[in-house]
Amino acid sequence: MNATGRESAILSRPVDVAHLPPEGVDIVAGEREKTALATAYDLVAVQALSATAMLTPGPRGSVSVEGRVVADIMQTCVVSLVPVDQHIDEPFHLRFVRSADAPSVLRPGAEVVIEPSVEDPPEILDGPTIDVGAIVEETFVLAIDPYPRAPSARLPGDVLEPAVTDSPFAALAALAKPPAEKG
Repeated sequence: MNATGRESAILSRPVDVAHLPPEGVDIVAGEREKTALATAYDLVAVQALSATAMLTPGPRGSVSVEGRVVADIMQTCVVSLVPVDQHIDEPFHLRFVRSADAPSVLRPGAEVVIEPSVEDPPEILDGPTIDVGAIVEETFVLAIDPYPRAPSARLPGDVLEPAVTDSPFAALAALAKPPAEKG
């Protein structure tokens, strides 16, 4: 199972690690893939999805994968249920290493500490291929707004404009005035 929670990626594009393409990999989702992505991730539509990825060999059989996902999707507004467009333009960077070269933090039973300022640990390369399409799909899914909202959508109680006062003390003084003096 991959990180998107699926057995196989909809955009599956395996690349042989022994023969990395020097020009990189370009992925453009076809109509069937766009429909399958929309269905799988509860979207109204995936209008476009493309990605570019460069695979660079490293020491001891490691591989760096770097690229960008660009997509246009339509979702349902969580407030008004009207369609909402979203543009996705998301970079990605992953490093793959053989299991023998993996840091101990990736080994089963090891404690995992997440440091936001530190680079993510590498992924384990456990076969002859890297599925670049799965990486693109995962990046795409993580970039989707989980609570899309139309610009004009308002919930009861939403404040359209914050109240403008001279100072917090002026607001308190207005509350302290008797009702006849207010106005």
